[in-house]
Amino acid sequence: MAQAINVTSGSQAILTLGTTAAMAAPGGTDGLVVPLVQDVSVSTQPGTVRYSTLDSTSSSAFTTVMENEVSFNMLLDEDTFFGNASLTNNSVAELGLFTTSNNKTEIHFSVAFEGADSTDNYLHGTGFIGGLAPNASLEQAVWISSGSIIVNGDLSKDTV
Repeated sequence: MAQAINVTSGSQAILTLGTTAAMAAPGGTDGLVVPLVQDVSVSTQPGTVRYSTLDSTSSSAFTTVMENEVSFNMLLDEDTFFGNASLTNNSVAELGLFTTSNNKTEIHFSVAFEGADSTDNYLHGTGFIGGLAPNASLEQAVWISSGSIIVNGDLSKDTV
């Protein structure tokens, strides 16, 4: 019988960013684990082209390339958003999400489904940070931002 994957603690659903694949792997040295993530979604969907022919009452379709994206919402952490100049081994951590996005720098990322223990599953790839939209209101005492990683190429599955 298959076992369900449940998100039950802060040690699961981990989003890690880095300048190399090894750095961005769950538990990787100098990887930037995005703190205070409220939710994370991994979207993978093929593009489609629909067409009709005169001899059929229904349309037909074929698939094209995959459109992959990772989206998330987070409470803003100053070091994560604006960078920490002392973290020079990982330019994403050094410059922060805002500058990395603004510079259109390609990054490596991983999304851990179960955590960072051996044999835990994760997805990884490369892409560009986008979708940052910090907002605050009278009803919330903290800054919150959405964000996304526009995946450049395929998502890959691996184990820690």
